[in-house]
Amino acid sequence: MSATTPRAQRYMRLFAYLPLAFRPESNDVLLLCYGCGVTADALLHGPNVKRMDIVDISKEVFAFADSYSTIDYHNPLRDPRVHTVIQDGRFFLQASPRQYDIISGEPPPPKVAGSVNLYTQEFFKLMENRLKEGGIATFWLPINQLKVEEAKAILHAFHNAFSNASVWASADQEWIMMGVKGPGRKVSEEELRQLWSHPDSGADLRRVGIEVPQQLGALFLMDGEEIDRITNDVAPLTDNYPKRLTDAGWDEEATQRFALSYMETLPALQHFVHSPLITTIWPETLNKSMEPFFVVRESRYLSDTMGSNKLAELDLYLRDSRLRIPVLEVLGSDAFRVSIAERLARGSETPPLEIMHDLIAGALAQRDISGAIRVLENLQDGGAFVLNDTLLLTYLYCLNGNVDKAEALAANNARSIEKDSFVNWLWEKLERDFGFHPPN
Repeated sequence: MSATTPRAQRYMRLFAYLPLAFRPESNDVLLLCYGCGVTADALLHGPNVKRMDIVDISKEVFAFADSYSTIDYHNPLRDPRVHTVIQDGRFFLQASPRQYDIISGEPPPPKVAGSVNLYTQEFFKLMENRLKEGGIATFWLPINQLKVEEAKAILHAFHNAFSNASVWASADQEWIMMGVKGPGRKVSEEELRQLWSHPDSGADLRRVGIEVPQQLGALFLMDGEEIDRITNDVAPLTDNYPKRLTDAGWDEEATQRFALSYMETLPALQHFVHSPLITTIWPETLNKSMEPFFVVRESRYLSDTMGSNKLAELDLYLRDSRLRIPVLEVLGSDAFRVSIAERLARGSETPPLEIMHDLIAGALAQRDISGAIRVLENLQDGGAFVLNDTLLLTYLYCLNGNVDKAEALAANNARSIEKDSFVNWLWEKLERDFGFHPPN
């Protein structure tokens, strides 16, 4: 799969950062399918990576590598540690004698013509055979393109190849299967934090929304025991039975229900705490601080799949966490947009209206409430104020201790604020939390 959007960047970079976190000593890595080079770029941030082989069947994919650009992104193919091979990934695994610390793969989606044999038990076993003892493989499982039973068939195939298998995901349906050859080893908190303390990997992780080590742990969905439980009555996808993936489209509602059962905070936290895999590889010193990060993941998942009260969600992030990216996301922005907006604002006495809401989001992500208020007031003075801006500014005045300003703003705009369930909720919340008096 190829993409460079912020959301795609997150899971594609996690193909690299999950194994780098749990095997920080990795020297030799293999990437199957180059795409836009996002995973390759992240793998090169590994502190001990000395060689990366990249295998893709298309020479054109490599030829276009210089065409992609984004903030702090450099063409990975120009790194002297990189060796490219134009070849079928499956044939490469069969023919190459080299063994690797990390193998990662994100081929085209499983139902694309010619891709099914890159998701079978036999293919996953080839990956396992090419790993060093203790090595780690990561692989894409796009459950939003599969029926639930089909996703389980791929999971079953992966677990048959990797006895030590697990599944991880952010607040989306782009799941990551991870297989460890052997039992794996426990990483210390100090080792884990090195990814965040290193300038390149730390900036990269924070930019895509994995801002602290606990968030990495809060990506956990299930281990091998749970995979066994849910796939017990589902046959694995194999070379001889490729039609276990049908031509039928996915069932969105069924997939959302399936995914939600692993996103809900309390069950997810229990899965994490009681997982034999987590007990083996995760530093237990971080366990006591995990719950808030599962809460954020569930909140973001529900917001994306079912919708949410955006201001209630924003309030949760601003008052109960220090995370930046959830604040940006709930306001419809991201780190890349904010960086561009701030650069434009620095070069202009009057920033264009098009970037104002990104500037507001950026200020709030930094917990600069006063700064966000100033931008909103500038919008108001410029006549570009809409109802949502009025309600946001009212909330921010209260949050900043300026309840009198909030009341005046609400009173001055009372005629344009239609009473509905959201407005009623907001007035009640502001009254309860800050002593705000709603307009009559």
